[in-house]
Amino acid sequence: MLTKQLLEEMKAEQNLWLNRILFYKSELEDFKKHLSEVIAENRHRSIEMPLVEHFQNQFIVQKERLDIIRHDFKQYENLMEGIEKGTLKEPKHGLKKIHEMEREKLEQYEHVFHELRHEYNLFLDKNIRKVYQAL
Repeated sequence: MLTKQLLEEMKAEQNLWLNRILFYKSELEDFKKHLSEVIAENRHRSIEMPLVEHFQNQFIVQKERLDIIRHDFKQYENLMEGIEKGTLKEPKHGLKKIHEMEREKLEQYEHVFHELRHEYNLFLDKNIRKVYQAL
């Protein structure tokens, strides 16, 4: 059985997750915009187009993953509210288990996101260095 305090703690953590999702969405938009600027500024220089396409695709894929995670979080939020109001019963496997699974989804996403950011920064460093060497 869930205590009111535990439910409040879970809701507070879930709100933090939602803020992190907004942050990652914003970061992806910034990456996308910046990549477009790099392409435009270096149109006549040798920039690795297969890698550009890779990053463009990854930014789209990662945004879609965030949308799915956000949807799952909304379903979880609805479940918590229903349990709190008494209109829904706690699932057999328990709300704590669902909470842990949702936390794990975001943690896994963050791992992939950080790897992508690192890979993207290496790409930028390499290609910006090429531009300055060509000048």
